[in-house]
Amino acid sequence: MCSCIRSVREDHLVVYFNGKIMTKINDSYNNLKYGKYDGNRIFYKFDDEAEVQETYDDRIFNCTYKGETMQVRKSEDICKAINNANLDDYAIVFKETYYEIHKIELITDLVKRSYGERVQLRNDNTFVIDDRFMVDDKATAHYGKRGKGREWDKRWEFLCIVVKGSPRKKGIKTKIGIVELDEKLLEILAKINFLINPNMADTVFTSQLPEWLTKTMKAEREAGV
Repeated sequence: MCSCIRSVREDHLVVYFNGKIMTKINDSYNNLKYGKYDGNRIFYKFDDEAEVQETYDDRIFNCTYKGETMQVRKSEDICKAINNANLDDYAIVFKETYYEIHKIELITDLVKRSYGERVQLRNDNTFVIDDRFMVDDKATAHYGKRGKGREWDKRWEFLCIVVKGSPRKKGIKTKIGIVELDEKLLEILAKINFLINPNMADTVFTSQLPEWLTKTMKAEREAGV
C-alpha cells in the first residue's frame, strides 16, 4: 500500500489525496489513515470478537467487541490501539463508551440490586433515599422539607456529608465484561450508603437536620425499622 503522506512536520502532515495536496493534524488518526490506508476508511480486526470499521464520516467508527456493536468517536484512542495491535487498549476504549451510552441502565440495575425500593433513580438522574434524602448527579446531598399534612413537598435543602476514606473502585458485570464505574458515581454511591444507614451519633450530620426528622429517624432506629 502506497502512503499518501508526503511530509511529516511537528504539528501537521502534508498529504496527497484525491489529486490534491492537503495539510492534516499530525496525530494517530491521520498517521494511520493516510500512512497505511491511503486516505480510505480504516478497517482493522483484532480477533474474531473485536473489529473496527470507520464510517463514511471521518473519526467515527463502528466498533464490535464480544457481540456488541456501537459507534465510537474516540478516534485517537482507537487508532493508537490499532497501531499497537493492542486488544486490551481497544477493550478499555470500548468499555468506556459502552458505559457512557448505557450508564443510566447500568446504574438503575445496580441501585435496584443493592438497595431495593429504598432508593429511587428519578428522571433527572438524582437518587431519592427513603423519600427523605436526595443525592444529585453532582454527588451533592439534600434532605426533603416536610409540607402540610406531613407530606413532602418538592423542595430540597442542602446537606453537607463528608464520607471518610476514598471510594473503592467498583465494576459492574456486563455482557462485555467488567465495566468500571467513574469517580463521581462512586462518590454518589458512598453518600447513598451513608444515608441508607446514617450514624445518628454524628452531630455534624444531625445538627443540619430539622428536629422532627432527627426525632423520626431515632425513633425508627429504636423500633428496629
